[in-house]
Amino acid sequence: MELQESSDDTAVYCPQVKADLIPKKNQELQTLVDVKLFYTAYAQEGGFNIRSWTSRKKDGEVVRMEYVCSKEGTSQITGKKRGRNKTREGCKARIAVVKATDGKYTVTIFVEGHSHPLTTPRRKHLLKCHREVTMVHKSLTEQLSAVNVATCKQYYFLGVHSGGLENIGCTQQDIYNYKRDCRNEVKGHDGDMLHEYFLLEKEKNPSFIFKIEADNEKRITH
Repeated sequence: MELQESSDDTAVYCPQVKADLIPKKNQELQTLVDVKLFYTAYAQEGGFNIRSWTSRKKDGEVVRMEYVCSKEGTSQITGKKRGRNKTREGCKARIAVVKATDGKYTVTIFVEGHSHPLTTPRRKHLLKCHREVTMVHKSLTEQLSAVNVATCKQYYFLGVHSGGLENIGCTQQDIYNYKRDCRNEVKGHDGDMLHEYFLLEKEKNPSFIFKIEADNEKRITH
């Protein structure tokens, strides 16, 4: 991260990344997916999060798209939120692209400098744009859950498997959130799953007998 001063003497923080990752005005990218992937890679290396800010459509097609630093804009601080880190600091760093006549997207705006310090290299893995609960994570946590290993211990196991907590690619909270989503997805379908299981058992063993009792709302009672 390089610290500079703007014309009004305010601090400007510029990401220190490889030259080929830095967007350039008039640069062309094939699709909007390429634009997002390119700017996300730049943000990951530079130490900041991004979000989409504006888009403009014509005849159902996106002809202009803008991505900004996640600290763009200002936060509305309420009494309950006092003491938390500010999520919006009026940062102006951004990229904007416009669709050209050949269908490609051209970079028309690129603001490199940020109004806030960037994430240090040792903490880049905690950035939201870096994090993902992969299929490997899901498979391992499901196997460990099956033998009653607590989630906190599962996370440290993932760290050992990945060569360090910083290499896991997600946070412990991400694992908790994934499990919560799984529970919510299954919730309400438990009875159907149990009924299907019993039917499969009966197919394997004709002498297997089962009976399920339900209330008026079709919830299993016995």
